[in-house]
Amino acid sequence: MMTIGQDIMQVPKAVGIDIGGFTTDYLLMRKGKPDMGYCDSLEKGVITMYNQIISSVNSEYDMLLEDADIDSILAGNTQYYDGSVVHMTESMVHDFVTDLLNSIRERGIDTKTSYTVFIGGGAVLLKKFLEKSDRLGKYLFIEDLKANVRGYDLLYRAYENGK
Repeated sequence: MMTIGQDIMQVPKAVGIDIGGFTTDYLLMRKGKPDMGYCDSLEKGVITMYNQIISSVNSEYDMLLEDADIDSILAGNTQYYDGSVVHMTESMVHDFVTDLLNSIRERGIDTKTSYTVFIGGGAVLLKKFLEKSDRLGKYLFIEDLKANVRGYDLLYRAYENGK
């Protein structure tokens, strides 16, 4: 979120949500300042979601999906797969997104009243599903996959300069 730090200085509440492989990390910012009371890591990442989809499709349809198959379905290249597998995959991704946003709300952050900033490759992968969610108000996707590195660089420079 440091890469857009100046933009969120005036925002009453902004929550950064970094969706990774095994975890989703979040941090609430109040007028650009971190509120460490609302900062945590959830054990909900896209790799765990993929594993659930693979297991469910195998169990229900006796098919062995791979990560690349799920990537293809999420990218909209559904013509190569049985309609029921596509439907199950999309439904499970929708449920994952809903559960993830509900988990953040259960921790006291309402993504309908906070400016939600999505970060990370998992967020980019799930963008289409996140945008369809009824649990979001105003939001932004930082699609630069190097944003975390750039943000840490900004923090380091600010620290070195005594700010």
